[in-house]
Amino acid sequence: MNQSSNIISKLRFINYVVNKVEFYMNPEFEGDCATLDFKVDKEIAFLEDAENTTLVTLKADIFPNASKQNYPFSMKLEITGFFEIENGTSDYEARILAEKNAISILFPYLRAMVTTYSCNANVEPIIIPPINIHKLVENN
Repeated sequence: MNQSSNIISKLRFINYVVNKVEFYMNPEFEGDCATLDFKVDKEIAFLEDAENTTLVTLKADIFPNASKQNYPFSMKLEITGFFEIENGTSDYEARILAEKNAISILFPYLRAMVTTYSCNANVEPIIIPPINIHKLVENN
């Protein structure tokens, strides 16, 4: 048996789609910049189809309540990743793959969208720091 068959994941990333992008400037913002305030949530759906498809949705809320908190803008994004989990994978292992690995694969796409969109909106580019996926899963 070759080594590659031992290290290939049972999780396969198929594609992702952008479900929503909302961006609102806060014309009442006073100041030069603000400390980044953001929240990331996740939703996981296991579909009962022949391909064992799993949908992982990440939702980001950047600078929530911009007017009340004196943030320069508010932004909400939602993306969904499509994954396949190899047949014969136990329910427990499939959940771990979806909750940790799939989120880890999808999160950089969300981060890049936030940075690109904020840059193109002609505001200070926002770079979401890496997050602890284990804590995200625990907190949700």
